[in-house]
Amino acid sequence: MKVAVREVKAKLSKFGDMAHNGETVVVCKNGEPWFDLVPHAKRSRKTAPLAGVKPTVSASAAVVPLSAEDLPGWS
Repeated sequence: MKVAVREVKAKLSKFGDMAHNGETVVVCKNGEPWFDLVPHAKRSRKTAPLAGVKPTVSASAAVVPLSAEDLPGWS
């Protein structure tokens, strides 16, 4: 659906709901497409280790608590 920017400004909730429900709303300025309102896409984080990369510290060393001596200036 194409809609003028002035109409989107006046009825943002209406067009936001339309985009949230899966419709692409093309917002036009001076009759030309300016930007699209689309549903938010959640991105998944990669949690797998990088291929071919070896860790620089062991897993047990990575979770050792730091002492106050390790953090000068942080207190």
